[in-house]
Amino acid sequence: MPSYVLLTLAAAWLHAISFTLAKGLWLHSRDPFQISILSQLACGLLAALALPWAGFEALWQMPGTLLAIGASVVLGQVFFILALRHGDASFVVPMLGLKLFAVAGFSALWLAETYEPLVYLAAAGAFASLFLLSDGKFRGSLRSALFVTAAAVLYGITDVLLVGALRAGLSPLQVGVYSLLVPPLLTLPITLALLPGRWRVNRPFGRALAVYASVQIAGMVFLMLAFGLAGRATIVNIVQTSRGLWVLAVVYVMGRLGIAGVERLTGAQYRSRAVGALLLTGSLALAVLAHR
Repeated sequence: MPSYVLLTLAAAWLHAISFTLAKGLWLHSRDPFQISILSQLACGLLAALALPWAGFEALWQMPGTLLAIGASVVLGQVFFILALRHGDASFVVPMLGLKLFAVAGFSALWLAETYEPLVYLAAAGAFASLFLLSDGKFRGSLRSALFVTAAAVLYGITDVLLVGALRAGLSPLQVGVYSLLVPPLLTLPITLALLPGRWRVNRPFGRALAVYASVQIAGMVFLMLAFGLAGRATIVNIVQTSRGLWVLAVVYVMGRLGIAGVERLTGAQYRSRAVGALLLTGSLALAVLAHR
């Protein structure tokens, strides 16, 4: 199995955990803007620890690209948090798989990246699995579906820009660090000036943000390495949809452990989503085999 596949699977598993943890942030705040800003700030503070190794050359090489990455991350995060507010994590996270269609379109347009037809067939299978992973219905979650679709498009643009930066000569470390640093740098001054009360957090909220950021960054490390090895955006995103499979296990384990803020699924929901997970697994296997 190619190394980029293993790295992407590890990233998907970690991001399934972090996205489920993000749902728990609503226990500490009912303000989606505050959660979005503070979660980005937490990730940025941890990423800043790697600046001595990443250096500052990337800022002078590709300032426009880094700014575009930061802007798309900020907007995507706001829409993602709003989607979580109106839908379960096990609905929202699989639906983020819509990002692969945005990535396929933008990467073909901007990076001249195309694949054999079987890879796109696998992408369609992965998309079909999303309906089962979300109980095969949108009833009662239309608002969440719209928000997560907007987030998926913006995250898709982000991934294509990340691969473009890697192709232009930036290292995975540089791309990873600055993709986490630029978003809070864009939003923090506005927040402090116009909405000063929104950055104040109590100790439990701070701990929840720190745990979320640590897991999110760990997944980002694996994802940047996968992008660097693959040199392509779409195939990595197809494999990344496996987080829809991982989130089932994460939600189940966290629920059994009694962790606050985690949804509870019925037996029927687990069975429906298990079928979707099998379809997703088959689609991922087809994509990887067709791409080799």
